[in-house]
Amino acid sequence: MEIQMIGHASIFIKTKDCRILMDPVLWDPFYEGTNAVYPNREVIHEQLPEFDFLVISHKHTDHFDIRSLAYLPKTVDVLIPKDKLIETSLRKLGYSQIYPLKDFSEVKMGSTSLYTTRSENRVPEYGMVFADDSGVFWNQVDTRVSTTTISFILSRYSKIDFLLATWQPMLEVNYQFNQALSFPYLFYNQLLYNISLIQPKAIAPGANGFKYVNGSSWLNQIVFPVTREQFCQDVRYVCPELGQNIFALDPADILTFSDSEFRHLPGMCNYVKKIGDDSTSLEFSPVKIGNDLKDNNHENENQDIELMKQVIEEDILCKWTDSVLESYEIKFREHRKWKVIYQLEISFPDGCQKWVFDFSEEKIKPKKGYNPLANYFSYITASSFYGLIKGTVGMDYTMAGGYYRTYQKVYSATPLGIIYPEFVGQVIADPLQLRFSELDQNPESNRVLELEIEKWGGSNIDSSKSSKSKKPMIKMGDVLLKPTK
Repeated sequence: MEIQMIGHASIFIKTKDCRILMDPVLWDPFYEGTNAVYPNREVIHEQLPEFDFLVISHKHTDHFDIRSLAYLPKTVDVLIPKDKLIETSLRKLGYSQIYPLKDFSEVKMGSTSLYTTRSENRVPEYGMVFADDSGVFWNQVDTRVSTTTISFILSRYSKIDFLLATWQPMLEVNYQFNQALSFPYLFYNQLLYNISLIQPKAIAPGANGFKYVNGSSWLNQIVFPVTREQFCQDVRYVCPELGQNIFALDPADILTFSDSEFRHLPGMCNYVKKIGDDSTSLEFSPVKIGNDLKDNNHENENQDIELMKQVIEEDILCKWTDSVLESYEIKFREHRKWKVIYQLEISFPDGCQKWVFDFSEEKIKPKKGYNPLANYFSYITASSFYGLIKGTVGMDYTMAGGYYRTYQKVYSATPLGIIYPEFVGQVIADPLQLRFSELDQNPESNRVLELEIEKWGGSNIDSSKSSKSKKPMIKMGDVLLKPTK
């Protein structure tokens, strides 16, 4: 069997007996101009091969794209869920061979079988199993799959060779509905647990290969809490028996398999081209939504930005790194245990810098740039960070003033499920706070209070009153007594 990745949920399947196009979205942007396939791609429409079946999983327009359906041949057999909206729309476009299917329906062509799988999201929608002599492929699309459905599918098929998995616990409307944007540990744990139950021979993250564009691009910060890289790594921990059979399929990639032998052919699809990979555009950062962290250079509008950059870089590479190494086994024991990959983003008036500390390394060494496996994030303005280094501001200022934000999604994926710090009653401290809060507590190095005392110390003191001597209070046991006049 051969699976050609067109992009997002759009795939082309070749079996021994037939050709199937599923959920075709062939132009960008789509979904009324709000979405585009990620990574970026170009579809060469005139080279799209002929096919025997057109499969639509459900009516959401990132799967049911009218422009693409209007372009395709209308004589093909179309398999759809039992949804009048889809059927009526297809007939208006000129399609005539339309077959609505309920859950657990089978379509056969030669030795090839197509079998619909139930979704607990009753859109209505379905996933689909494709089986021929080479093996079994389950495309879960967007479906929410119950353990009952998994048991039923495994009773019908002795093994699933390749699983295109539901994997992204999307927070599509949480912000708009005033719901939580914290990491969805329990739901994500269920997704990984489902994979461990299915025990496929190979796996790839399925639909959700898209990003928001144009006026909707701000949603990228709050909708996709898991990166593809993180998902693939988690699956390695949950299902170590998969070995190298975990694939992150880009547009234009092809995956073939026969008798549980797999070949990944990057960029080999002749009618799709991958043309870019801006991974940072999907960086999940809910604490920045609605108000980007901006450095107003609070101390001095003419402060030398290049000097700030130099001082900050020296502090991170030298003082901060030395401080971490000195207390690696004491303060950062939990960071090491949980394999924290800490990403620090510093906002300058002319842009931002990102630094990564990987606490799973034996000898930590900060690196510049973005890491898709990062699981602890701190954001701070450059002038605040510079002020913390110089001692002219404190952590209270940066937090209360809104110049600092933090977010984490620290957990361990295991064959028994996800374990996260709060679940076992632990708290992982922000390394930035550990770095600078100590200075706030140390009277010998609290430059902020010294400056406040210097600024205000003499302005409100009445020396004529303060010079009068008073009788001290008397301590009797645990009681202080103030003498009467």
